[in-house]
Amino acid sequence: MVVLNRHAKVEEEYCGLLGGGNASMNGATKSASMRHTAPAIARDSRFSTAILVCGVFLLGVLYGSHSSSNSSNNAVTTFPFNVAATLKSTTPRDVHVGSMCRCGSQKVPMPDVNKELLSLYHQVPKNPLDMSAGGQDTRVIQPPSKATGSDPKRFLHHPVEGCQCFDGDGRIMPEPTSDQFMSKLSRDYFLRPNNQCQESEAESQFNWDQMPDFGVEDLPIFVGVLSFKSPLSLNNTLHNWLKHNLFHRIAAQDVMVQLNHRSQEDDEIMYDFQKKLNNRHPMTILGDEEENLHPGLAISNFCRRAEQHPSSHPNGENLVLFLEKDWIIPDGSGKLFYLESIFRSAIALSQRGVPYVSLRSSQVDGSKSWRCPAEGIGWRCTTAHQHRWTNHPVLISCNWFLRYLEPFVLLNDPIMYCGSSSVHRKRDGYCDWEEALQDGRVAWTNSQWVMAHLGNTGGGPLFVHHEVDK
Repeated sequence: MVVLNRHAKVEEEYCGLLGGGNASMNGATKSASMRHTAPAIARDSRFSTAILVCGVFLLGVLYGSHSSSNSSNNAVTTFPFNVAATLKSTTPRDVHVGSMCRCGSQKVPMPDVNKELLSLYHQVPKNPLDMSAGGQDTRVIQPPSKATGSDPKRFLHHPVEGCQCFDGDGRIMPEPTSDQFMSKLSRDYFLRPNNQCQESEAESQFNWDQMPDFGVEDLPIFVGVLSFKSPLSLNNTLHNWLKHNLFHRIAAQDVMVQLNHRSQEDDEIMYDFQKKLNNRHPMTILGDEEENLHPGLAISNFCRRAEQHPSSHPNGENLVLFLEKDWIIPDGSGKLFYLESIFRSAIALSQRGVPYVSLRSSQVDGSKSWRCPAEGIGWRCTTAHQHRWTNHPVLISCNWFLRYLEPFVLLNDPIMYCGSSSVHRKRDGYCDWEEALQDGRVAWTNSQWVMAHLGNTGGGPLFVHHEVDK
């Protein structure tokens, strides 16, 4: 009986969507049919007949909708589920996306991003639920779900100004493939004679060169800085970042500074720096004289605070740029000339299966890594199994970190305190996060997370280590 009730509910949802109960039993008949007075097999037969009628009718409606979509520019993709009421009662969240820029395996894609979309990336503060910045309606409204969030999503397309395919240079190189289809990727291959796609493209609002990149949207970046009894280094680094306009150029929504074993000198330095900042950028000071968060716990705290921030992504898809207090930007770094492009590329990578984007070069064996350019920027990718975690400057996907690594952060057990300075750690309850990831206490070496590394080509390193406190 439970199974029948579940099926009857599905039947009601499908047939209700098709316009009332005419194609199926009405409410009273349905209630009567589900009583114990009729044999189970008879109830099952009536249910099967009704659902068959609904199914045929549904297919007809869907086919008719599909057939008419080519002749109407107002067609909207919908689902044959009971989400119609939700879509009508809830205002969709606008998701602004660009176009896919793709080339065959022997070429490197170089997109010329839409200026309207660039302005969204540079917004501080962001308001993800109110992003009225134009764009072409794709007529795709994605219903809410546990996987995609509680708001429907309406996708707005900002076509790229152009997409170039070039052979590469010393800074960015293509990654050839032996796949017989991927190696042919091109507009000509799409329009090959036996594919019969030319007529369909002529009737579409899109063309092959301007297909929306639905998987990549703007994501908010939060800067998380960790300092431990290093006020001079912290002071030098903060002024270095301000000199190079780092926070503004990457559109940081907040700069959170965690002061472990916070001192009066720390407070004085932060007070003077905030006066110089003069409210040009939001900043949050954290920590006290007792608190001593290891990097994993600090990242967890930054991500949790980002979720509570007004500029947070509605689904928690925030990014944290994790920086220790002694990583400066060298004055002669050529990467300063395209800093915005580097972070826009990193945002794209974070939504293409790369939750850990290092802004330093990789020391991994070249045979165990591959070129993974994104949005015209060259990166080198490898896996967690081949490359250890480091506390170097890194852009971290918060939903990934909270889902997979935060439980280890919360493991308050003596096994997490051991290591080369175990006496000190056991006394303070401190975990060397980097060491725990390397020796197997945290699930890293047995994982296959994809990591990207920026490298030093194309203008030298973006960040270098410079310790002032000795």
